[in-house]
Amino acid sequence: MKGTPTRHSWVPIRIKHRGLSHTLWPVFAAGDSPVLRVVVVSNVSKFGGGGVVGFRDMLLAIRKQRPEADLIAVIPQKGDVAQRCADDGIDAKIAWTPWWGFGKWSRFPVDPHVVIGWLPYTLMLLPGIVGALVFFLRKRPTMVLTNTMTIPSHAIAAKILRIPHYWIVREFGRDDHQLCFLFGYRRTVRLVSRLSDVVICNSHAVEHAMLALAPTMKTRVLYPAVDTGLGTPPQRGPGECLRAILVGYFSDAKGQELAIEAISIARGAGVDIELTLVGTGSHQPLRSLAQRLGVDDLLRIHGPTRDLDPYWADAHVGLMCSQSEAFGRVTVEAMRAGLPVCGTNSGGTPEIIEPGVAGLLSPAGDAKALATNLMALEADEDLRRRLAYGAQKSSQRFQRDRHDNELATFLGLR
Repeated sequence: MKGTPTRHSWVPIRIKHRGLSHTLWPVFAAGDSPVLRVVVVSNVSKFGGGGVVGFRDMLLAIRKQRPEADLIAVIPQKGDVAQRCADDGIDAKIAWTPWWGFGKWSRFPVDPHVVIGWLPYTLMLLPGIVGALVFFLRKRPTMVLTNTMTIPSHAIAAKILRIPHYWIVREFGRDDHQLCFLFGYRRTVRLVSRLSDVVICNSHAVEHAMLALAPTMKTRVLYPAVDTGLGTPPQRGPGECLRAILVGYFSDAKGQELAIEAISIARGAGVDIELTLVGTGSHQPLRSLAQRLGVDDLLRIHGPTRDLDPYWADAHVGLMCSQSEAFGRVTVEAMRAGLPVCGTNSGGTPEIIEPGVAGLLSPAGDAKALATNLMALEADEDLRRRLAYGAQKSSQRFQRDRHDNELATFLGLR
């Protein structure tokens, strides 16, 4: 019989809010058996990126595994995430969820805007913590889940009130998104550990990065669910130019420039490979690089879209050029579409792509090695097709049922 996780004892707490002092007493005694109530906290209010997709997937998984549970999604603002929750029949609470990690504004090791703004940014966390305390005392959740390592308020409130808390870490933070944390990266990772009953990572690579800084952290690994449609592996006719595709927002970390350099190297070796880039960001720097390297005729750039099927169907090979990708949902999507993937041998990518089975790997930042792998697929169509079918078969490891069952087990809901 499925059980409800045991709730820790609650203690009275004194807080100040809007100039008034309040003493908040326990609303029920330890040992009571309230309804299973799960609060899941989002760091964003709009769809875009794998983290917010994973947020919704967690909500749906908990509802599927425990349909009697009272699910509450905490979202920073009104937007399409709140609307999707409403469409799914999930209660959405709009609440202040301040970040403690920020994109860097400079290339200096210590970002000036964080140094200057450390105190005001830290003070901004306090209303979020107070709001979370009041909300938890009113709603009495059985457990709290925080999505991504960027937002601490509800984790801190859960720790104060001794509510079981699970932190879902979907990023390295510093190495992939170049985030600068208010309390430093090492201290932040250790705080994530101290504020959590369990830290659930989206890859073993992320888990290893967390444990390297917080060896006592209790961790689990939960791969995201990826259930986009299974496509027919695209065929390439004799003499047809090999077409590669890279999907992701345009940034140094995602490797669009690396891909352009690789097709330039291939052209220098007498092999033309067309490259399609799909994502958010400025096109001009990429076009300028392609023109400078003499491959602007091989490059196509498209803005963001939620329908990638036509792009997958028009390509022969997918690319994952990120220097440090935590998981790479788009890698699995390409594989499910029937594309072998040339990826970097770093981050969580090697956990997805088995070289020689689902694609080929090359060192991060090595355009020459990437060009070599692309030229190998261009020269050997039988190899490309074999890897395409292997990729599609391998991609089915990331089924939704597996994700849902493992999440429920980690949360003690089974």
